[in-house]
Amino acid sequence: MKKILFISPSYRSKLLEKIRVLAIPPLNLATLAAHTPERYDLRIMDEAVEDIDFGADADLVAITCMTPLAPRAYEISARFMARGTPVVMGGIHVSMMPDEAAGHADAIVIGEGEAVWPEMLKDFDGGRMKKRYAAGAPPDITNTPAPRRDLLKKGYFVQTMQTSRGCPYNCKFCSVTHFNGGRYRLKNIDGVIAEAAGLKDKRFFIIDDNVIGPGTKSFLRAFELFDRLKDVGKVWAGQTCLNIVEQEGLLKAASKSGARAFLIGFESIHPAAVADMNKNVNLRPNTKNFKEAVKKIHDNGIAIVGGFMFGTDHDTKDAFNRTVDFIMDARIDAVQLSIMTPLPGTGLYKQLEGEKRLLYTDYPKDWERYNIFEPVFEPKNMTPDELYSGLLGAYKDVSSFQTSLLRGVRTFINTKSLFSTGISFFWNYDSYKTITATTGSAKGGGA
Repeated sequence: MKKILFISPSYRSKLLEKIRVLAIPPLNLATLAAHTPERYDLRIMDEAVEDIDFGADADLVAITCMTPLAPRAYEISARFMARGTPVVMGGIHVSMMPDEAAGHADAIVIGEGEAVWPEMLKDFDGGRMKKRYAAGAPPDITNTPAPRRDLLKKGYFVQTMQTSRGCPYNCKFCSVTHFNGGRYRLKNIDGVIAEAAGLKDKRFFIIDDNVIGPGTKSFLRAFELFDRLKDVGKVWAGQTCLNIVEQEGLLKAASKSGARAFLIGFESIHPAAVADMNKNVNLRPNTKNFKEAVKKIHDNGIAIVGGFMFGTDHDTKDAFNRTVDFIMDARIDAVQLSIMTPLPGTGLYKQLEGEKRLLYTDYPKDWERYNIFEPVFEPKNMTPDELYSGLLGAYKDVSSFQTSLLRGVRTFINTKSLFSTGISFFWNYDSYKTITATTGSAKGGGA
């Protein structure tokens, strides 16, 4: 029986290597494993929770690769290739930078892996594996098998699920539409409910880019999903856009289904910056008043992890204080503060490359800087060091231990959920510890 080793790399950068508390399973690898015939012996190694065993017995190594992890993924690949083990590499970075990635693996997969994985395995068995496998149209996921969670290690903060793929919004800073397509593809609800009921944990996180999707059809599907989830008897968190506040009764239905926290990308409190990002879903009549939208979500006992990014062409040095003031005034439970990052495959990357504002282009080595916490371009209204220092200061203001504890208590009072309280406290404080520990070692443009 041939052995396949799936590997998810972790950060080797001092800036991010200690992020562990909120680690989530590599669902993409577990999903690909579910599409692998039973004639193979499978193993998943996630470097976020275990060290890579470079002596592992494997006939084929399959590595997933995100942009800031590319240098580490290439390093791992080189170690296995040096011993004569074939390596196939896929993931969003490989799909955005196929020519680069092809130089670091025996084969690469472009696009969603399920579409070409059976063909690649057939070629591998026959000793004729090609250099590239490119998926055409995104695969039908209606009745896709449940991920092989039995291959995952213990120790993750929360188990994950996916109910849909694709995003029509095509924000300038995001490559999801490029990778997963603009059509919102849905899994069969019967399968989703069976998968949720089968999870050993009492809590899970829905990793869909937007759990409710766009438009009336998606709203109706969300109502059905939430109604069915009530009978599962578990609590969950997920990613959504602010359009969840537009449909009457949807937040109440989500809360009754067990929803206790939403990760929402507000991105910026400056409307012009949001418009430049092409995140028009945040500028609609019922979504553009962020504070009102936050209150609607809180009124249904659901916590909010708010995403905000700094460094847009509309940001001046006062953007940090104004954003912190909004976060505290609106009582957002937890935050993910970041620096706007031009990832390959995005409109933002093309723009800043064309304007010759990228500071680090020694690829692939410099990809590890593209981690959303380091400035990798020349901001318009401040220096890179001011941008980085501003991020650190904002984190200190909203996520120090005392502030995180107080916000966590407030979250518990509002939601009566230890799950959302844990997300609130640890998301805040773990991020604060990680980011502030890097002061002086990864500063702005002088790093």
